[in-house]
Amino acid sequence: MERYSLLKRWRELAAITARACREVAGDCEVYVVGGAVEDRLTVLSDIDVVAMVEDPALRTIDVVIAVKRRAEELGLPEDAPIDLKIFTPQGFQELLERGVYKKAVRIEP
Repeated sequence: MERYSLLKRWRELAAITARACREVAGDCEVYVVGGAVEDRLTVLSDIDVVAMVEDPALRTIDVVIAVKRRAEELGLPEDAPIDLKIFTPQGFQELLERGVYKKAVRIEP
């Protein structure tokens, strides 16, 4: 699919990713941050998805890969420009306070 058409579907793609996050990592909150929620998407953008987990042991590349694989099984296009990040609540809050992310939209279960 054309990248920009995928970017315009960021809410739908984030919801699929959120479901995969919850299936792989258990109880977690999922947010979209960056250009998608700040209305500044370009053809070079990606969809920044943050999974907030209590257990720091879940912050591994293996978990990210497992979530992406599960998301594809749930219908996420293979070429979807998802950039998944996993943070603890404290780590995510620090980034919000420092202004790294200006806006965060929670993706409901």
